Amino acid sequence: MDVSDVQQRVQAIADVVADYERAHGLEDDLFTEAITEIANISTDPRARALAGAALQSREIDFQRLAA
Repeated sequence: MDVSDVQQRVQAIADVVADYERAHGLEDDLFTEAITEIANISTDPRARALAGAALQSREIDFQRLAA
């Protein structure tokens, strides 16, 4: 994943903004994947720790149907 990938995905979200549930899902996916990428490959230990801690919220079991 690089900045151009993220920019393309942000544009994809903008393209479906009328369908807020789809846009929200695409945004959630983008955030999760970007944070995962930071947690896995960053050379900054603080960034890795912050990203890893934030990803722990994905393990909380709650309904994720709408924004």
